[in-house]
Amino acid sequence: MKKLTTVDYVVMIGGPALFMIIAVIGIRAMMVAGPDIDPAKALRDGAAVSGMNEKDVLRKVGSPKATIDNPDGSTTFRYQHGTWDLNRHTFVEEDAYVDFDVSGRVSGVSFEAKTPSQPK
Repeated sequence: MKKLTTVDYVVMIGGPALFMIIAVIGIRAMMVAGPDIDPAKALRDGAAVSGMNEKDVLRKVGSPKATIDNPDGSTTFRYQHGTWDLNRHTFVEEDAYVDFDVSGRVSGVSFEAKTPSQPK
């Protein structure tokens, strides 16, 4: 029987150790991404208040699903989030709108929820 060398020990111990390190780093990287923020909840909790500028809203709530340029020169950010309503046992789509005046400051926040028609 051949006597084990230093290289053999490095491979036997280092290989599994390197695998574990790579696995832990990979799992942690996936966990950092975490769940997406619920923009409607953030807005309901006061993430955008009157007078804030667009950059502050983007920083606190994230990028909107759509940006609407209104005829009067104002802008509206539309945020969308879908969730399962445990009480009604159905899927609910919720839209949150952040209205900006012509100077780019928040002038209002509104919400709209709808339940898609259920298949028959």
